[in-house]
Amino acid sequence: MPLNRQQTTGFPLPREGAERRRVLARRDIAVSMIFFTPAIFWLEILTRLFTFGGMRPIQFFYILLFTVSWGALFSFGLSFITNKKARKITAAVLLGVITVIFSAQTVYYEVFKTYFSWDSVGMAGQLTDFWREALTAIGKCIPRILLLFVPFALLLLFFRKFSHFKRVPGKQKALLVLAVFLSFSLNAVMIYADKSEGGALFLYDYPTINESSMNFGIMTSTRLGLQLLMRGDSTVEPGGDIVNPDDIDNPFLDLPGNNPGGTGTGTGDDPGTETGDPGDVTEPPLPPVPLGDNVMDIDFEKLIAEETDKTIKDMHQYFSSLKPTAKNAYTGFFKGKNLIFMTLEGFSGKVIDPELTPTLYKMSTEGFVFPNFYNSCWGGSTATGEYANMTGLFYNSASCLKKSASISLPFALGNQFSKLGYTTLAYHANTYTYYSRNLSHPNMGYTYLGRGNGIENLTDRSGNVMTKSWPFSDLQLADVTIDQYINKTPFHVYYMTISGHCNYNWGGNAMSKLHRAEVQHLDYSEEVKAYIACQLEVELMVKQLVDYLDEAGILEDTVFVMEADHYPYGLSHESLAELYGLPVDNIEANYDLYRNSLIIWSACMKEPVVVDAPCSAIDIIPTVSNLFGLEYDSRLLPGTDLLSDTDPFVIINCNGAGPYWGWINRYGSYSTKTGFVPAEGYTADATALKSYVKSMTNLVTTKKKYTFQILTNDYYRYVFGE
Repeated sequence: MPLNRQQTTGFPLPREGAERRRVLARRDIAVSMIFFTPAIFWLEILTRLFTFGGMRPIQFFYILLFTVSWGALFSFGLSFITNKKARKITAAVLLGVITVIFSAQTVYYEVFKTYFSWDSVGMAGQLTDFWREALTAIGKCIPRILLLFVPFALLLLFFRKFSHFKRVPGKQKALLVLAVFLSFSLNAVMIYADKSEGGALFLYDYPTINESSMNFGIMTSTRLGLQLLMRGDSTVEPGGDIVNPDDIDNPFLDLPGNNPGGTGTGTGDDPGTETGDPGDVTEPPLPPVPLGDNVMDIDFEKLIAEETDKTIKDMHQYFSSLKPTAKNAYTGFFKGKNLIFMTLEGFSGKVIDPELTPTLYKMSTEGFVFPNFYNSCWGGSTATGEYANMTGLFYNSASCLKKSASISLPFALGNQFSKLGYTTLAYHANTYTYYSRNLSHPNMGYTYLGRGNGIENLTDRSGNVMTKSWPFSDLQLADVTIDQYINKTPFHVYYMTISGHCNYNWGGNAMSKLHRAEVQHLDYSEEVKAYIACQLEVELMVKQLVDYLDEAGILEDTVFVMEADHYPYGLSHESLAELYGLPVDNIEANYDLYRNSLIIWSACMKEPVVVDAPCSAIDIIPTVSNLFGLEYDSRLLPGTDLLSDTDPFVIINCNGAGPYWGWINRYGSYSTKTGFVPAEGYTADATALKSYVKSMTNLVTTKKKYTFQILTNDYYRYVFGE
């Protein structure tokens, strides 16, 4: 026996008249709200659990309030549709689209360990290059996707029986307006009450996709992202107090009892165990060099006086106030030599082994050695890691390479070396347009080749072209490109590798399969073995380049610089814990997961030089620029020449570490999950330490603000002109 309308709604219905219409209107409002609000909340909570995991109570409360707002807003909007069938169809389409967005974020996170931002949606067509990874991720996420579609399925199941989503009379719309107003107002009160550095107001006014989603939900984060996109920005620079590092009172300095733990010489066989004073290096085998700073002739006073744009004027004032780094005994150490610079896809220093990777082991122990180097997860997968390596800047969206194609980048190594008459080339074995490298890399000073604009037509010395596989072979990439530059010295060549790309298995990864026999003796799970196996192709690539250079008699005249784009997030948490020897629980919030290898090596070096200072990708450009004696202005880069007397620190943003960026320096580390953890041997007064931590956190915010603005405002062009 079919249910009557009163039974399906629970509302007692008068038989006729105006009162009946009013009751129906109230019922329809309630049914619409009762459906949309829990449906969206279901999507928000499940997606959060599927990706970043649990949440703090305040985050739960924010998401709940915003969900009520969205439920009321959608009900209010549907009430304007006069046709009953059209209202139902619109409701179904609306919920379907929302569910697809949540499902897409879940799958995207499975592949890239981040949510996608709306400014990168334009690159969606390029994701066909990674259809294998996408299919694998979709397969893993099918149970999660099915759960996400439960509200949509319920809507379709009871599509005809429910008498909800009726047209709401004008007087009743006031109830929905009131619900929207009250819920958004309560959110606003909560958000604006939290004015702490990195607090709710900060994250709402200066949203990034992960932070805003974690705090306010994907629906609200999507709205904030679309607002920025419509006004022409993909991100905004954080606010907060502007902090100059020279103004920070350091409670660790000159405090009795503080000792970083040893005075290592920096020449040990195992640089990872050195405990020397952070920042100390071995004495260079060089005569004294003239003192001075790494600065350029920039008339900041004139720039400030003539500038009318407030943002640019503020940037001039900020950069001119910074203390430059001093030149040192290593300034020009590699002057005039060739440079091969490589960004290694998904590489981890845990792969380096004297037997499996003898070339990489030699380079990592006999050159400049950085045992406290960290790969920050800037927020945009490979693109942001590569952007940091190549420009010395950082950004929080995968669109950074595309955006960098239209700005001035005088400190990119391709531009610096091309001014000196070097042959400057860049190579990538994958699709040449991916991440818009066909636009960004030429703007950085390189003649760039990838798959689609010529790399596939090059031949090695035996006449062979690169084979089609996934991932492609970086050894073959070295073979087919070497003759383009080996006889054109001096040269600077950049490689973005691909052999180490996920997924890590024996069936879908050609490089893992190729080297499977070489890793079978290792005491690891199959996924970790497959990961190590595919990275062996990088070892062979580097060895081949060394052999070619040695054969040509220019090995000692060539410098190798190598660093990863990010940690191997394609591995499961269990495999990461196994590879790194870390606890699996909350592993993505563990800073040791981001510890990696930076290699700067030349065969001309007679002994290793250990630099124990904590450092990261943004320190590569100033360090290499100083080593080659290039003209650059150290005030205009957020990183530090690691061989100078300036105290460096790491700005780190890692998956699962909470909604804020943390930092690491010689005195300790800070994250929102752990607070400040002092390094071994360091203590400080509690009150002074609290002030210091706040100042350092504000310093991170300041560097984010102005580093982002260099890209978004094309700042270097204001300083140097066209």
